[in-house]
Amino acid sequence: MRGIAVVGGLLVVAAAVAAVAGEPVAFHSPGFPPSSMDVQGRLLEDWAAVSAKLSGEGVTDGPAKVEACTLDGVIPGARAVSNRGAVRLISTAYRAPAFPAGVDVLSFRVEEARGQTAKVTLAIELPEKARIGLRSVSLGARTVLTLLPEAIQEREFRDWGYYDDATSMPGWARPVGKCDPAFRNIRAGMGGVPIVYRFSVAPGSAANVVLGFCESHWAEPDNRPLICRVEGAREQKVDPVAKWGQHKPGVLAFRARDENADGKLQIAVLPVPGAPDQNPILNAIWIFPPGPAPDLKQVVAGDLSAKAIRYVQVGGEKDQSIYLPGKLEYPLTLAAGGAKELTFLVACHGGSAPIPEPTAWTTDTLRRAARAVWCDWPKP
Repeated sequence: MRGIAVVGGLLVVAAAVAAVAGEPVAFHSPGFPPSSMDVQGRLLEDWAAVSAKLSGEGVTDGPAKVEACTLDGVIPGARAVSNRGAVRLISTAYRAPAFPAGVDVLSFRVEEARGQTAKVTLAIELPEKARIGLRSVSLGARTVLTLLPEAIQEREFRDWGYYDDATSMPGWARPVGKCDPAFRNIRAGMGGVPIVYRFSVAPGSAANVVLGFCESHWAEPDNRPLICRVEGAREQKVDPVAKWGQHKPGVLAFRARDENADGKLQIAVLPVPGAPDQNPILNAIWIFPPGPAPDLKQVVAGDLSAKAIRYVQVGGEKDQSIYLPGKLEYPLTLAAGGAKELTFLVACHGGSAPIPEPTAWTTDTLRRAARAVWCDWPKP
């Protein structure tokens, strides 16, 4: 969903209803269904309960004090405060009135509490099937969490995976003729988001890379041309319909090399600026050893997939994010009396969090929008 953003790291809480001790605190924006924060300080949504856990030297367990709060003197919100030994955790939430369903803005502030340097880890726990992208987290085709710039650092990487905020769409394509099963699935860069994969390789090594495409939406050419960039190889531009036809699988070959010798080989597919359809797609990736190029007809037919160093059914069941699943972890070093804050945009009931790259919302504009709607709303 576009038009959503974080507002200063705070979450909008239920309108003018006072919280009763021991009960969840509800919050909303005028005209939107409410979200709520429970007595444990978890933000309750229709897809999960979003919360943070702290660990580290001197960190203890402790109950949360949850209460309604008012931001900027007018925006209803919810806040949970928990004393955790070496640190204090403050979770704040409010609703930003972004069309069409609004978005919840949730911040976690960690404050040092003992007058000495503290090293702790803040973990955001996620559903098992959540897929973590560069700046977003998705469940199926729904973006449920958007990470702001300060929340994208210090994360562990797998040996390979997608490194973007595109959308996996299994079964989207309808390939005709004998072909590799990978041509049935795609990832799509909705809103112009580039599709990016990264693979661990021997530093400076070479490889034969093959990218597979099957366009099953457009029947006419010149609608979705694509720019393909493989590290160390010449950039190629392709219009799948013009080159192969609608529903016809096709592949492009690249002589790749880890050009900067960092042990990572990067592959990207982007939209052509000005093209009618700005949503790039990709169906398959094969990485073969260096040397003679593979027979592309055999690649399309699926006869060489078992011989590839890496074979990725892009958007399929075994595709993966380069980030480890399950939770987001952030190691934090706090100076004596210092604090750090991370803010996230959270999909609320009936909506999605914004796709990071194309959204026009910022934390400041969302906060101003929330303030404006409550200032204009008739007072009871």
